[in-house]
Amino acid sequence: MAETRVRIEELLFLGTHGYVAAIDQRTGVERWRTSLPDTGYSIVTLLFEEGRLLAASGGHAFALDPESGAILWHNELRGLGNSALCLATTRVAGNAGADPVPQHVTVQQEQAAAGGAAASGH
Repeated sequence: MAETRVRIEELLFLGTHGYVAAIDQRTGVERWRTSLPDTGYSIVTLLFEEGRLLAASGGHAFALDPESGAILWHNELRGLGNSALCLATTRVAGNAGADPVPQHVTVQQEQAAAGGAAASGH
Protein backbone atom coordinates (compact mmCIF):
# COMPACT_ATOMS: atom_id res chain seq x y z
CA MET A 1 0.00 0.00 0.00
CA ALA A 2 1.45 3.38 -1.02
CA GLU A 3 1.89 6.00 1.68
CA THR A 4 -0.09 9.16 1.03
CA ARG A 5 1.83 12.42 1.10
CA VAL A 6 0.97 14.72 4.00
CA ARG A 7 1.21 18.49 3.77
CA ILE A 8 3.33 20.18 6.43
CA GLU A 9 0.24 22.11 7.61
CA GLU A 10 -1.36 18.76 8.51
CA LEU A 11 1.45 17.71 10.84
CA LEU A 12 1.70 18.06 14.60
CA PHE A 13 5.30 18.43 15.77
CA LEU A 14 6.20 17.02 19.18
CA GLY A 15 9.39 17.44 21.17
CA THR A 16 10.22 15.22 24.12
CA HIS A 17 13.13 13.34 25.72
CA GLY A 18 15.65 14.49 23.09
CA TYR A 19 13.42 13.52 20.15
CA VAL A 20 11.28 15.40 17.66
CA ALA A 21 8.42 13.61 15.92
CA ALA A 22 5.81 14.54 13.33
CA ILE A 23 2.30 13.13 13.59
CA ASP A 24 -0.48 13.36 11.01
CA GLN A 25 -3.19 15.45 12.71
CA ARG A 26 -5.97 13.69 10.79
CA THR A 27 -4.99 10.09 11.52
CA GLY A 28 -2.52 10.16 14.42
CA VAL A 29 0.02 8.24 12.32
CA GLU A 30 3.64 9.06 13.12
CA ARG A 31 5.35 10.28 9.93
CA TRP A 32 8.91 10.57 11.24
CA ARG A 33 10.99 10.63 14.41
CA THR A 34 14.45 12.18 14.86
CA SER A 35 16.82 11.80 17.78
CA LEU A 36 18.65 15.04 18.59
CA PRO A 37 22.32 14.13 19.19
CA ASP A 38 23.95 14.82 22.55
CA THR A 39 20.73 16.02 24.19
CA GLY A 40 20.02 13.00 26.37
CA TYR A 41 16.46 12.92 27.65
CA SER A 42 16.10 16.70 27.76
CA ILE A 43 12.99 18.76 27.13
CA VAL A 44 12.71 19.84 23.50
CA THR A 45 11.45 23.31 22.58
CA LEU A 46 10.10 23.76 19.04
CA LEU A 47 9.41 26.71 16.76
CA PHE A 48 8.10 26.44 13.19
CA GLU A 49 8.78 29.47 11.01
CA GLU A 50 8.98 30.07 7.27
CA GLY A 51 9.27 26.40 6.40
CA ARG A 52 11.89 25.62 9.04
CA LEU A 53 11.40 23.54 12.16
CA LEU A 54 13.73 24.88 14.83
CA ALA A 55 14.44 22.83 17.94
CA ALA A 56 16.42 23.39 21.13
CA SER A 57 17.30 20.80 23.74
CA GLY A 58 20.01 20.08 26.29
CA GLY A 59 22.07 23.14 25.36
CA HIS A 60 21.94 22.46 21.61
CA ALA A 61 20.05 24.19 18.77
CA PHE A 62 18.89 22.47 15.57
CA ALA A 63 17.07 23.13 12.31
CA LEU A 64 15.07 20.20 10.94
CA ASP A 65 13.43 19.56 7.60
CA PRO A 66 9.73 19.46 8.57
CA GLU A 67 8.91 16.99 5.79
CA SER A 68 11.51 14.35 6.68
CA GLY A 69 12.92 15.22 10.10
CA ALA A 70 16.45 15.39 8.67
CA ILE A 71 18.80 17.60 10.69
CA LEU A 72 19.78 20.57 8.49
CA TRP A 73 22.16 22.12 11.00
CA HIS A 74 23.24 21.68 14.62
CA ASN A 75 24.84 24.27 16.92
CA GLU A 76 26.34 22.96 20.18
CA LEU A 77 26.10 26.40 21.86
CA ARG A 78 29.39 25.77 23.66
CA GLY A 79 29.69 27.43 27.04
CA LEU A 80 25.96 28.04 27.51
CA GLY A 81 25.19 25.00 29.66
CA ASN A 82 22.81 22.13 29.00
CA SER A 83 19.48 23.17 30.45
CA ALA A 84 16.17 23.85 28.72
CA LEU A 85 16.23 26.53 26.02
CA CYS A 86 13.61 28.98 24.78
CA LEU A 87 13.29 30.02 21.15
CA ALA A 88 12.16 33.35 19.71
CA THR A 89 12.49 35.26 16.45
CA THR A 90 11.62 38.74 15.27
CA ARG A 91 9.05 37.61 12.73
CA VAL A 92 5.41 38.55 13.27
CA ALA A 93 2.30 37.74 11.25
CA GLY A 94 2.03 39.98 8.24
CA ASN A 95 5.72 40.82 7.82
CA ALA A 96 7.22 37.45 6.94
CA GLY A 97 10.42 38.08 5.10
CA ALA A 98 10.55 41.75 6.09
CA ASP A 99 13.23 43.25 8.29
CA PRO A 100 12.16 43.66 11.92
CA VAL A 101 11.35 47.11 13.25
CA PRO A 102 14.59 48.72 14.44
CA GLN A 103 14.78 48.71 18.22
CA HIS A 104 17.24 51.61 18.44
CA VAL A 105 14.74 54.36 17.56
CA THR A 106 14.49 56.77 20.48
CA VAL A 107 11.36 58.40 21.84
CA GLN A 108 12.68 61.77 20.63
CA GLN A 109 13.04 60.41 17.08
CA GLU A 110 9.48 59.05 17.18
CA GLN A 111 8.15 62.40 18.45
CA ALA A 112 10.12 64.30 15.80
CA ALA A 113 8.73 62.04 13.09
CA ALA A 114 5.18 62.47 14.41
CA GLY A 115 5.63 66.26 14.62
CA GLY A 116 6.96 66.38 11.05
CA ALA A 117 3.93 64.45 9.81
CA ALA A 118 1.57 66.80 11.70
CA ALA A 119 3.33 69.90 10.37
CA SER A 120 3.05 68.66 6.79
CA GLY A 121 -0.67 67.99 7.20
CA HIS A 122 -0.45 64.21 7.08
